[in-house]
Amino acid sequence: MIYKTSCFKSDPDWADVPVAAIASWHWEEGEIYRPPSFAQLCAIGGEGLCARLWSFEPSPRATLTKRDDPVYEDSCLELFLQLDPHLSSYLNLEFNSAGVYRSQVGPSRNERTFISTLTDKEPHIKIIQIQDPHLPPAWGIEVFLQDDFISDACGFEFKSSPRFLRGNFYKCGDKTPVPHYGAFAPVGSALKGFHNPSHFCEINII
Repeated sequence: MIYKTSCFKSDPDWADVPVAAIASWHWEEGEIYRPPSFAQLCAIGGEGLCARLWSFEPSPRATLTKRDDPVYEDSCLELFLQLDPHLSSYLNLEFNSAGVYRSQVGPSRNERTFISTLTDKEPHIKIIQIQDPHLPPAWGIEVFLQDDFISDACGFEFKSSPRFLRGNFYKCGDKTPVPHYGAFAPVGSALKGFHNPSHFCEINII
């Protein structure tokens, strides 16, 4: 699976950024809950990476309030990125509908470091509203990962440009009324869950 996107010279035109449907659902038991959820990713050359994630979920759970709280327990949208395909470490950024986020870096599910311990820089996060008369209300997040934030988190100099990355987009909610686990690229093992970089998709920024 390949997600092909663009490197812009300035603020992105989201109408020109491909939409990835988070439509591969996993580990379902009993009641099925699949809120339509989507993601976009692009770059601004020499500045950073931009992402939009949104879900048509009318009553999202949002109980957690502090950075690095386990927001995957709330209604959650997630972005995982392996910025250098030759290195094993990848970023995970997870957001609830209030804009509270959790951010880590590491090579596997059980070997992760909170980015807050590596840098005082933070991503720029904006809550977005998407209205569609044919679908339930949506909540969403727009996030800008500036190059210096990525560099500090990953431990090497990163410059946004046309390149290959790897990653995935997710929708989940461990403690929502109906727990659910959606992905853009199928994730495989329930034991590894979303932290399964061998199942990340290729991201081609052109």
